[in-house]
Amino acid sequence: MNWLKKLKQYAPDIATAVLTGGATLPQLAIKAIADATGNEVSTQDELQKAVESASPEMMLKITQANNQFKIRMRELDNDLVATKLGDVQDARKNHKHSRMPAAICIGLSVIVAILSIALIFEPIPAANNQMLNMLIGQIVAAWMASIAYWVGTTRSSANKDRNK
Repeated sequence: MNWLKKLKQYAPDIATAVLTGGATLPQLAIKAIADATGNEVSTQDELQKAVESASPEMMLKITQANNQFKIRMRELDNDLVATKLGDVQDARKNHKHSRMPAAICIGLSVIVAILSIALIFEPIPAANNQMLNMLIGQIVAAWMASIAYWVGTTRSSANKDRNK
């Protein structure tokens, strides 16, 4: 495992990706090293041989490959976040004139109010404690998401549009 220590020292992000397992991330990491060094590296065994026999200049290239790999991973993270945000915006646009989001929010608000009142006046049976806590947690989480739909970024967008 000496090669792995050496790789972690010079390219910690690539080493982590190689050790992560799976199909895609380790292959992207290995390809980053192959592209940077010009070596034919396509498997972990070939990577091990390349790192073990690497000169200081080659390790510098591997460090540079690590930096580029880290940048590419951040870009992919940003793309994923942008895609998720786009999906949310599309959902809001598509339901702009629908009454259903408001009905869901009102319904969940009523359920949360009833549960809150019930919890104040009725003790939870010990046998149902864990199940009821989990159920209430799910309902409250859904209620909070429905409230965020109305008062989160939608509200600031609505205010922005109103000022135009």
